[in-house]
Amino acid sequence: MSVYDKAVQLQNRARQIAVGAVGEKEATRVLSRTKELRVALAELRTQVELSHTLAMLGAAHKADLSGIDSARAAFERKALNGLPSDTVFNTARRKVQEFAAKFKSDNGEAWVAWATAQLADLPLARIPMLSSDEREAARSREKELRQAVATKNLSKADVTLFTSTYTLLAESLRDKSDPPSELLELLALLEKRPSPTLRDITDADIVLLRQFEMDLHITLQRTGA
Repeated sequence: MSVYDKAVQLQNRARQIAVGAVGEKEATRVLSRTKELRVALAELRTQVELSHTLAMLGAAHKADLSGIDSARAAFERKALNGLPSDTVFNTARRKVQEFAAKFKSDNGEAWVAWATAQLADLPLARIPMLSSDEREAARSREKELRQAVATKNLSKADVTLFTSTYTLLAESLRDKSDPPSELLELLALLEKRPSPTLRDITDADIVLLRQFEMDLHITLQRTGA
């Protein structure tokens, strides 16, 4: 082989190496952009599924996915003639993130409105009529429900926990009678701030508290000398 032939062979090999290096770099770029897009799509899927869950409860309307379908079609068109550019990937990712944020906001608003209404329907005033153990469990469940209403990052698990806890609490209160108005007024007095003194509480009030075992939840504290 002549020196010229060797030179041509080396030149061809150099071109192959260059093409391979460019191809590897391009594959790395596309893989990185694809991972970013998949992360955004996972969050969007979570919010869409949550929206469907809320819709089945009657807490929200059926999700409108038309905008998502349009964005997907636009991405597919731009990907027909080869690997999409970074600009195409970034535009698609931002669109997905915008849709996810919108669904999250709508889901949160729908959840607070629905869950708050559910709590309002519970006869929580009947809790004092439960036995001591039942009353403690009921208060714990009420606290869990209120915390679920106020959650900042709502999930399907939160919804499931709320509905199951709500069912348990509603069942425990269903057959109980409403407490007498005198007891409710007395409890409201005891919860006022500043707290009432013992002089403000009559002997009849104490008897009423003991009758419904509410004296277990009332503490006395001496003030002054």
